[in-house]
Amino acid sequence: MSKTDQSTSKNVVNKLIIPKPLLVKRESGFTLIEVIVALAILAVVAVAASRASSAYLSSVDVLRTRTLAHFVAQNAAADLRIQETWLTANRTQTVNAQGRDWQINMTTTDTLTPALKDVNIAVAPIINGQARATVTDINVLLSNAKQDIGSMDLGSLNKARGQR
Repeated sequence: MSKTDQSTSKNVVNKLIIPKPLLVKRESGFTLIEVIVALAILAVVAVAASRASSAYLSSVDVLRTRTLAHFVAQNAAADLRIQETWLTANRTQTVNAQGRDWQINMTTTDTLTPALKDVNIAVAPIINGQARATVTDINVLLSNAKQDIGSMDLGSLNKARGQR
């Protein structure tokens, strides 16, 4: 073969189109397994978010109840002072305040002087007619206007300590 024939045959080979194997066109998108995995991940995230929001709402409700109960206890203490009530025994009462029913337990304790009483005011919400557990309590000192505050009963102090 001559040089021209060789160059011509190279040109023919270069110009010849060699068919490539036909590729199967693959459609773009996700497989069924990928979609199922993605949905499972979303379900787990949704459940976690739901539980977190439920816990948040529950704690908000508890804090609201405690705050309202504290207001009720402070109002009961203010009523005792305004009416100058001198408690000689424990007292339990039911009130409707702050849009709810509450049970107020007032427990009195003697102090060093007979002119003062220590009163513990415990407040519990009433739900469906039943008093629930106490959610707040405060201590206040009440004074007896008819008795001199300066007098102290040290004998009761010794009795409380077990001495005579």
